[in-house]
Amino acid sequence: MVGVPQKLQAVEYVSRRGLDQRRACVLMGVSRSMVTYKPRQPAKDAPVQKIINDVVAKHPAWGKRLVFGWMREQGHDYSECTVHRVYRQSGHAAQWRKRSRKIRRSVRINPTAIQPHEVWCMDFAEDRLMTGRKMMALLIKDEATSYGLSITVRRSFKGADVEAVLDEQVARYGMPKYIRSDNGGQFIAYVVQQWAQRRKVTLAYIQPGKPWQNGFAESFVGTYRREVLNAEIFMSLAEGQTISNMWLHMYNNERPHSRHNYRPPITAFNNHAA
Repeated sequence: MVGVPQKLQAVEYVSRRGLDQRRACVLMGVSRSMVTYKPRQPAKDAPVQKIINDVVAKHPAWGKRLVFGWMREQGHDYSECTVHRVYRQSGHAAQWRKRSRKIRRSVRINPTAIQPHEVWCMDFAEDRLMTGRKMMALLIKDEATSYGLSITVRRSFKGADVEAVLDEQVARYGMPKYIRSDNGGQFIAYVVQQWAQRRKVTLAYIQPGKPWQNGFAESFVGTYRREVLNAEIFMSLAEGQTISNMWLHMYNNERPHSRHNYRPPITAFNNHAA
């Protein structure tokens, strides 16, 4: 998708090389008045534009709302309208367009998480190393607060591996009441069901063919894929684990979350804990 700033740059480029400006505007679908327009306050916008450019350079998948949420958390007092306007004028709006499956809000998903650690959700993400070998990541998230509990990277997973990861998270965060997942072989394995029975945890399996019932995990995996797997090339599993850990810390402590008024998940996590 090409935005207006890119079209204006194209008009300027071809005009300098001999094409009539009027003809160039017609071809690019922009008005001549837009070409000759000079912003009234470029100097005033320079500080906010530098901040936006720096954030987008570090997090190219972030849209204008995430950028504004991050700036607000960092103490910048620019208005939302100003940030959105400068973001668009800088040409960032055309870099990435979100296409995600929406959770069907009209349908109640049971169990519904109210407090932290009532419901965890988990799912897998797959990728390939630079060598072509398979890499899998098991992601676990707290539904009530959107807090990412863990990302575990391995070559593959069996039921016993899932059990071991769950034991690690229980030792760190305490026991959940429910764990939501799909019906993948690793999640319905006998060892996982026995683990849940011993721990008195209910495994809330979604219905086959209805991934939206595990929408929180689907969203978490989608974000991880866009911002990590699609952005990085891993040489080894160890490198994948290290970068995933760094991203998870950023996700929990810095990245704005739409569900929490564009504040990071740690805010909701701490508010519930208090």
